[in-house]
Amino acid sequence: MVSHYDGILQQLEDEANYELSARSRDLSKLEGVRFLLNQLGNPEKSPKIVHIAGTNGKGFTALLLAALLKQEGFRTGCYTSPHLVDLRERVQIDGQCVEKQQFVDASERILEISRYSQCPHISFFDLITAIAFKVFATTQCDWVVLETGLGGKADSTNVAPKKLAILTKIGLDHQKILGNSILEIAAEKLGIARKGLPLLVSQQTKIVREWLEHQTRLQEIPTHWIDETPRYLVDHDGHRLAAPKEAKISDVSRELALKAVEILLPTKSPKRRQKRIDLALEFTLIGRKSRHYEVKVQNESSEHILSELILDGAHNVDAIDSLITTLSEWQISCYGLLLGIAKDKMTIEARDSLQKLAQRAQQVGLVQYSSKRAAGPSEMLEYLDFSGNSVKLLSSSLNALRWASATGTIPWVITGSFHFLGEVLPLLSLDSCN
Repeated sequence: MVSHYDGILQQLEDEANYELSARSRDLSKLEGVRFLLNQLGNPEKSPKIVHIAGTNGKGFTALLLAALLKQEGFRTGCYTSPHLVDLRERVQIDGQCVEKQQFVDASERILEISRYSQCPHISFFDLITAIAFKVFATTQCDWVVLETGLGGKADSTNVAPKKLAILTKIGLDHQKILGNSILEIAAEKLGIARKGLPLLVSQQTKIVREWLEHQTRLQEIPTHWIDETPRYLVDHDGHRLAAPKEAKISDVSRELALKAVEILLPTKSPKRRQKRIDLALEFTLIGRKSRHYEVKVQNESSEHILSELILDGAHNVDAIDSLITTLSEWQISCYGLLLGIAKDKMTIEARDSLQKLAQRAQQVGLVQYSSKRAAGPSEMLEYLDFSGNSVKLLSSSLNALRWASATGTIPWVITGSFHFLGEVLPLLSLDSCN
């Protein structure tokens, strides 16, 4: 029997869902989401908002900053995308997925409004964004951290007043929609900034940094920069703090979140500052370079166990290169790789990085996951032009996990599309929405 929640999910999925289809859509207008929010009484104006755009690290930065704000005693909401398994992962309150009934109540009202004859065209992301704002207002969040879905200037999230804007590292991604050059993409991301509003910017390539410096001066945007040398993950004597291996790989995101909370809630208390650093070092997130041990394949025999597992939704050049660096930092040189990628991510720029990741693997499984966007194993094999590797073409995520768990005790890296990870996760003894 279909639950009320499942029925709502189906109604939402029946709307235009770019994430599943990858078809082009008009990103030049925000009338749809504005109409929804206006009919709701503009819930986006209730909390204090931090807005994050960029190419990589947005989700980790957003969720960590939300955790830091919660630690300061505030009721805090966080809106991120995509989700791995449950749509409610996108809308979190104090670090927990929104309750199903709260999500259903907000969704029913937004869907009702979306069917008004005067409602402009809306996207799936418009609907979920409006639902998130409604939930955050209903639950009386003090602070909300928003991650853009795609781009910045024309993103559905870019309709709310904000206290701080953040740019993570900008790279090539979604070129068909955001622009073919790095500076065209940077212009779209910078669209979340406002004159006179503080902007925090991550480390960037030289060309992007120089362009941003010029534009922020021109637009009178007060800008804070994260330097190459970490400033916050150090002790009082200036020595680098040793993070756990699981925490090392997201130093830039940790620096951004710590700097952001310092801008918003400055403190001279060493104890309070150290408490923030401790939380940042301990923070982990499933699917963002998360490391797990003794993970069982659900509903399989006791032999189907992965002794060590790394999950990462690395789907563009910077993210793949970062994963390679992480594996080196963790001293993982002998590993197996399960790769599932979207057809539109099989770019010339990404190929070299994916080949490098695969060539270092002892065994490689190319996986067909369930999505219209998914590349077939044979397509991936041709795209990556393997030579000398042990490569297995796998027809499903379950077959991939069975094969991997039967190959001994080497660490396994599962990466590529977030949708691939979302299909794999329910098959494992892990919970994305605890």
